[in-house]
Amino acid sequence: MSPVHCQFGFSRICSTSRAAPIVWVAVLALLVPSLAGCGGDGAEGSADATPDARPTPGPDALTGDAMPEADGAPPEGDGAPPEPDAAPPDGPLTLVVTGPDGARPAALRAFFATDPAAPALAVACAVPGAAEVPGVRCVPEGLIFEMRPSTLDLTLKAPGLAPLRVVLGPAETTGPTVALALDALPAFESTADYTTGFGPDATQADLEALAFSSAGELGPTRVVKWYLEGLRSGTPQLWLQNTARHRIHADFVRTVLGRPGTASDFEAATYHGTDRDAMAGSLILYPELALDGGPTAPLTVELFPNDDATPEMLLTAWLALEARLPFMLRDGLRPELYAVPGGEAQQRAMDAAARTWDVAGARSLSKEALYAGIDAQYLNHGVAYGTLRLLTPEQLETEIVSFEDVLVLPRLPNELPLVGGTITGELQTPLAHVNVAARARQTPNLALLNAAEDPRVAPYLGQLVRFEVGPGRFSLAPATLDEARAYWASRTDRPPFAPEADLGPRGVRPLEDLGFADGARVGVKAANVAELGRVLGTTSDDPAAAVAPRGFAVPFGEFEHFITTTPVPEGHCALAEEDCLEEGRSMATCAAARGLCTPAEAAAETIVAYAQRLPTEAAFTTDSAVREAALDGLRWIMRHVDVDPDFGAELDARITERFGSAGVRLRSSTNAEDLDQFTGAGLYDSTTAYGSGGERASKEIRKIWASVWNWRAFQERAFWNVTHDAVKVGVLVHDAFPDEQVNGVLITQNLADPQIPGLYVNAQAGETSVTNPEDGAVPEIFAIVLGPTGRPQAVRQRFSSLSPETPLMTDDEIIALYRAARRVQQHFAPLYGRDPAGFALDIEWKLHGPERRLVFKQVRPYAAPPAP
Repeated sequence: MSPVHCQFGFSRICSTSRAAPIVWVAVLALLVPSLAGCGGDGAEGSADATPDARPTPGPDALTGDAMPEADGAPPEGDGAPPEPDAAPPDGPLTLVVTGPDGARPAALRAFFATDPAAPALAVACAVPGAAEVPGVRCVPEGLIFEMRPSTLDLTLKAPGLAPLRVVLGPAETTGPTVALALDALPAFESTADYTTGFGPDATQADLEALAFSSAGELGPTRVVKWYLEGLRSGTPQLWLQNTARHRIHADFVRTVLGRPGTASDFEAATYHGTDRDAMAGSLILYPELALDGGPTAPLTVELFPNDDATPEMLLTAWLALEARLPFMLRDGLRPELYAVPGGEAQQRAMDAAARTWDVAGARSLSKEALYAGIDAQYLNHGVAYGTLRLLTPEQLETEIVSFEDVLVLPRLPNELPLVGGTITGELQTPLAHVNVAARARQTPNLALLNAAEDPRVAPYLGQLVRFEVGPGRFSLAPATLDEARAYWASRTDRPPFAPEADLGPRGVRPLEDLGFADGARVGVKAANVAELGRVLGTTSDDPAAAVAPRGFAVPFGEFEHFITTTPVPEGHCALAEEDCLEEGRSMATCAAARGLCTPAEAAAETIVAYAQRLPTEAAFTTDSAVREAALDGLRWIMRHVDVDPDFGAELDARITERFGSAGVRLRSSTNAEDLDQFTGAGLYDSTTAYGSGGERASKEIRKIWASVWNWRAFQERAFWNVTHDAVKVGVLVHDAFPDEQVNGVLITQNLADPQIPGLYVNAQAGETSVTNPEDGAVPEIFAIVLGPTGRPQAVRQRFSSLSPETPLMTDDEIIALYRAARRVQQHFAPLYGRDPAGFALDIEWKLHGPERRLVFKQVRPYAAPPAP
């Protein structure tokens, strides 16, 4: 038997019909030293043969273990080749499969399709108890097809041997037998820096010994980087890096393998081009991830999102890795090794190549399927001591909780007051309000499906506990009161912080007259929106261009005038008590709160004087329920006294002049929000108002001013020792955007995979909140990274529960979002004195109206934890 020289090397395949001439068939060599092939894979144009051909975790198709002894040799042909249009001859077809020793390889596996429209099937010759594929049998010589196929698309694999991919056409299946030979893999080499493969006695622990540990949204990971070289030669070589020592591909290739060139040279030669000679990627083990319907602790093969490797090139790498990781073959047929495309462009290409992967016995997995396996998220790391309390979101609205509590929440609440730590029974997103609050407070936050019933949680409910969340882990243990008190004291022992404010300016200030430097007068939120207008503009003839809101800002000075000149009116304490009772508080609590208010009426205290006196009262400081009720009463009073008439008239007139009868949004813009020292996210209120009528802005603005005494705001400031008297409220007034098609939040950093530059996006349909969802709605989650051509693309984790099968945004809208965010990033980073490459912004945005105009409505630094 003579070798045939093909495009990628050599392969030995021939017909053994007694009188037929030797016919060489097309072979696709996929990988590994000693394995080569030629031609195509015979699968072009068949990607839509099956509606959902992408391999998924779960039971494999058909397996067989029969190895019957043949009764004599198979019948031989008559030696005459068929006419070109003649039907294939009757009788079986025997594939004589040999290894280097001339015998049929042990544990032979075959993946094949006999028709371009038929599904791929599989036979494993050494899987006890598995069912056979009808009409296909394992025999000592190899495989017998009882019904001779006219074409056969085939992949053969066996332990320690290079896989063989072959397409047999009608000319090759005329005889009774076809001989196929599998070559041995080269001997593996292992050093302190790498290994080129693992032998049959190796275990997964041997692979993990090469890994470095990391953690992310999918829990803890173990990462081993690999490098494949010699693709054009037909005999590519694979190295598995000791990644604990060599984390960077380029450094490994230069220092260990001795290849010349710069990092730029390496990137161009390794990550780009379909005719390249090398590839590089990662093996990622997720030890605590359980795939839906599949295995626990999957191992994935991943490339960088901007790698333009074709699915066939990725298959080359996958097969090379499969052959060298024998311990991943746990079901005897397909290994628990999954290729994960780097983005939507690669996923579409993978979908089109699904049949090629099926016939190669290879597995792939979408990002969405990978993220569907999450049952725990270790979102914010830290330690807490407190009583472990189970509360529903409805109970949380009325229960008084504190930093001395650790909450188990079966569902995500709209708002989270200050607590020591959180465990939610629903999965979160890093941008959900619960996690944003935990990040700002530096408190542990865990999402654990069905947490209240989890045996690691349920026994501790009602007990004083120590709760810790770390990378890929959490713990709960009983604690003593002395331990808890020592910890609480350590967390609250910090110097006071008094945010600055310029109280001079008053009136209504157009945003176009303001900018970043005006934060001390109108608050960072309003100043940054004004600055957004300088970057993006507020109008554009291009419907795809991002814009900023139009509007005004009300400076701190107007709030200061209101609270320093307005006394507590006579009779308002009694009215506030009535409101207290109507909201469900006890008579004793409401009476105690009125008792704190009555002296303000008697002495005609101004609002600011009353607010300053409250924290000096014993009932206020020692009784949380009374404190909450007194703050509620103070807010009621502020909402029911008049603003300065001249200011009120100016505000209403300016809104009517600019917006007509349309509504506007009034949003808090305090000097205790969006700061490096204090983020204040979600503490203060927003509302809709108009230029006239019962909901005119001169009345509604009092709600915003009063929210400075929200219970959760007061508690948060007290925890961080923020001076209450120093907090001043500006108000941002802008378009109401009543026709939201999509709303979202993005971070100008790829939180899903910080090693890959990009954006992290949460999006939701209509006006349903991303950060404070109701009725269990979950947002669409995706990163935006640069794809193989340099074009931004989504790397999707999941679809919105309100649009479970369809993306909320088009590709062009995602690109526009990416480019506008990068533009804002480049503009704001220098204003904060930061390098754009290492500075992350938190941006709220929406697609508004039938034209789906992209609007950036807020920008701030991303959740920097307060200074300890």
